Amino acid sequence: MYISTGALPEADAADIIRSIIDISIRRNAALEVTGALLFTGRRFAQYIEGPAEGVAALKHSIMRDQRHHDVHTIAQGPYGHRRFLTWSLAYAGPSRFVASRVEEALTTALADRDEGAEVLADMLADFATDGNS
Repeated sequence: MYISTGALPEADAADIIRSIIDISIRRNAALEVTGALLFTGRRFAQYIEGPAEGVAALKHSIMRDQRHHDVHTIAQGPYGHRRFLTWSLAYAGPSRFVASRVEEALTTALADRDEGAEVLADMLADFATDGNS
């Protein structure tokens, strides 16, 4: 799980996010990776799960992506089960209400990574509904 600061031009953000989602759904499925992406209009948070090789390949790509910066890994390592098993990429955001709640959770997660990562992962899971994308 990581948090980063977006570097998207505000006028083009919606189109760029849609492109990120469309590409990520296909790439994640090919890598057998599942997870969730959240964008507040300012910051990203992403929870990634799956085989170590797939997660590593995706992480390498994410770290090189110029559409964000200040990437902070707040949690990593094995977890007992997948939270987003049916989602190659669940997506939430932005909305003013969601953004304010999420910004608060992101700030908490950066300050207290252990507790904050769990709260943020639960929030992402709450945003996802049955199905897949």
